[in-house]
Order: sequence, then C-alpha cells, then structure tokens
Amino acid sequence: MAPDDLSPRPSALDQSASGRIAEAIDLAPLEELVGFNIHILELLMYQLFYERFTKRSMTPGIFSTLLAIKANPGVRQGALADALMIQRSNMTILVNRLIRAGYVKRRSAKGDNRGVVLFLAEPGERALRQVNAEMAAHEQQLASGLTPHERETCLALLQKMARHLRPAPRRNGNGRAKTA
Repeated sequence: MAPDDLSPRPSALDQSASGRIAEAIDLAPLEELVGFNIHILELLMYQLFYERFTKRSMTPGIFSTLLAIKANPGVRQGALADALMIQRSNMTILVNRLIRAGYVKRRSAKGDNRGVVLFLAEPGERALRQVNAEMAAHEQQLASGLTPHERETCLALLQKMARHLRPAPRRNGNGRAKTA
C-alpha cells in the first residue's frame, strides 16, 4: 500500500467549529436506537446547562433538588432521593452541601425521631429565583427546533417512557409502599 493510501479520504473529513479536522463517523445504526438518541440529547443538554450555569455554581442535581424541595416542603430526604432517582448516600452528601450553603434546612420529622424532613431556606429561594429566568431561556434553547405542539408531544412521550420504566415504589413487609 502506498503512503498516500493511508491518508484519510477528503470526503470522510469534516471541519469542526474549532477548526479541527475530524473524521466523519457513520452513526446511522445507532441513530435508529431510542436510547442512543436520548443519550446524545442528554449530553448536549448538560453541555448547554453547564455553559449557562457554571458561574452560579448550579448543577442539574442542585437545581432539581432545590426545586423539588420548594414544591414539596417537609419532604423526607429518602423519598426525595427515590423520586429523583439519586442514591440515598449521594442525596445525603448533596443535602449536607445544600445545608452548609444555607439553601436547605433539615428538621426532625414529627413523630419519627429517626426521620428528617427538608425545607427550602431563604437563600435557596433566592438562588432559585435568580436561576428561573435563565432556566426558561435554557428550556427554550433545548426545544428551539420544535413547535410548541411538538414540544408538548415530546414532553408527554418522554414522561410516558419514564413512567413505564420507573421502578415501582419500595414496599415494606405488609405490602404497602414505603414513605421513606
């Protein structure tokens, strides 16, 4: 094989926005998979999120946890972990971090000395207010290729898929769902 035969074919090269030349990869078999498309979209979504919110030290986990606590004052920490599908040990680390930042307050649950419930503190409320306007712009950017009807349909389909795949609530010994 001649040395020229080893160089990439011009038709297989693309110039990226950064000026680097990247070999075009055929992903057609993967693009037929729902999971692959969701994965790529998730990576792009996180990239946009971090570009927009890094200066505020806001992560998707912090944002979703604060918003869920705001919507559910007095929520049990374990129930919140289950609802957001965050391992309980990781939720403890996250909540401790939010408490140190002054965003969240933890209190003992009434009638249960071992249980704790969470409330949003004023600095957490303020952080959410500051991020909400930017979050609306972030959401608009994510769905910018969709009509309002397509966005509603996409959201409904994603929610339907998640409901179907989400594990059932954990149950205690008597067949009732645990409240965490």
